[in-house]
Amino acid sequence: MEKVKIYVNGKEYKNIFTRVIWSGAIHGTARKLEVEYLGDIITNIGDEIIFSYEEEKLFYGKVFQHSRKGETEIKSFYAYDNSIYLNKNNFVKNFFQKKPSEILKEICGELNLKVGKIPKDEVTCTYPAIDRSGYEIILNAYTIQHRKNKKIYSIVSNEQAIDIVEQDTYTDVLLTSVDNISTSSYEESIENMINQIVIYKVEKEKQQILNKAENAEDKKKFGLFQQVMEYEKDVDNIANAKDMLKSVEKSARIYCLGNILIQAGYNIGIQEPHTGLVGSFLVKSDMHIFEGETYFCSIELAFENVMDKVQFENKEKAKKNKKKKGKKVKKKDKIDELFPEGWDKKK
Repeated sequence: MEKVKIYVNGKEYKNIFTRVIWSGAIHGTARKLEVEYLGDIITNIGDEIIFSYEEEKLFYGKVFQHSRKGETEIKSFYAYDNSIYLNKNNFVKNFFQKKPSEILKEICGELNLKVGKIPKDEVTCTYPAIDRSGYEIILNAYTIQHRKNKKIYSIVSNEQAIDIVEQDTYTDVLLTSVDNISTSSYEESIENMINQIVIYKVEKEKQQILNKAENAEDKKKFGLFQQVMEYEKDVDNIANAKDMLKSVEKSARIYCLGNILIQAGYNIGIQEPHTGLVGSFLVKSDMHIFEGETYFCSIELAFENVMDKVQFENKEKAKKNKKKKGKKVKKKDKIDELFPEGWDKKK
């Protein structure tokens, strides 16, 4: 592993590693570095890690675990990049007419995380966030923007800064069965199919069916797979219901020669006629494995580029236990206690 170097608190190590795995995925997964090595222990929990390959620094992170096996001389550790702190910290927040970038900067500021490249703000956001992770809170803000412009955003860490990147970015990578693909597989499934969404509304403690969105072709071919969605004011409920529909899930995996440009969230070109994988595909997850003098990748491909979304509790729904004169009421839930009625009308 002459080309692999790892820096621990600034100190360089090389030629002691038996196996290094650098991996990541779309939809909120922090990038991870897993390392096995020989010799003296080189890490402590919390140490700063930099991983480089061919003199290019690919990963900045912090050690979360290290271990040793008694029957061997092999030691190991793993580290995450700093986007892990967005997943590991929950908040109590109420946002009123805040831009997505303002929400991002507020959360990152409290976690001492740098903010890097971000898209132009196109919406304002008003919502409470109770016991939600930093990742979920930021994601919800950019989901609101996604509903307006239909662009698909991911939250990633690049060079120790939190970036909001638009998916569908192409890299200069072409994988072929002739040159660099070792094995490939392709499968289809209806295990998670949703082909009808019923939109309902609760008014005066009565449920009312308002509308529905469906995939008529899938219903006819595979039978009914139905979910329900509560009506929300001031949003395009039909469009959101259509976003929830899931057709036949297609998945593919490729095992190929290593290339550092292959990373989750980016599109690559593939020509593999045996499985029918020909065209441009989004990398859903990537695993780069360095072992001995070999470097190879295991890749999962996505066939639909879908925005990762999180469902926040509706403020109106949280008010269902509002006091009524002359009637016994239940204890207020925590949203009402933290955000009294009318909080979102104040300026």
